[in-house]
Amino acid sequence: DGSQFLGVVMNMNREPTLTRTVILSGNEANKDAAMAAVREIPGVGRVVWAGDEDAVADAGAAKGDAARAASAAAVAECQDDINELMAGKTINFRSGSAYMAAESNAIVADIAKALEPCAGTQVEVQGHTDLTGSAEINKTLSQARADAVKAEMVKDGIPAERIVAKGYGPEQPLENAMTAAANAKNRRTVFVVSAAGSDAGESATKGDE
Repeated sequence: DGSQFLGVVMNMNREPTLTRTVILSGNEANKDAAMAAVREIPGVGRVVWAGDEDAVADAGAAKGDAARAASAAAVAECQDDINELMAGKTINFRSGSAYMAAESNAIVADIAKALEPCAGTQVEVQGHTDLTGSAEINKTLSQARADAVKAEMVKDGIPAERIVAKGYGPEQPLENAMTAAANAKNRRTVFVVSAAGSDAGESATKGDE
């Protein structure tokens, strides 16, 4: 369905976004003039020459790949910052409670500060418990603790929509045992940074008391 223009055939296609794309073909001597003229037509979204579509698509794909690579690098950098920040530190809760001591609030404030420049990322705050006691009660407690950390991060300036709080209870133990050492490892808060809207990536893990 084309019309002749300067010895050039003009075809109109609609992309899924309903943005009009014009594909020109024919007399290449008039290629530049025809493309320039068609760009002036109201409602035209993009003008390409037949045979150049693949190059345009390849360029778009390359740009997308570069953006994804940059996003992955930013996520990894933010995760590394949190891992470094949490090294040797512990977020403590009162036994059987989601109440955090002042020292733990300070750690969360540092995490929030580290996340401020990480535009385009989100963080999952994961609560984990040991294997002792009721699994149902532990899961409820772990959710309350994750929610408490999220609330503190929001108070420290991180938008709530960038934070997902999830309690896993005893479902993901680091050690499948109920010794004192295993319990200490399994009680933990995990921070997982990922690109906004994507699955979680690597994590920073520290124990909860």
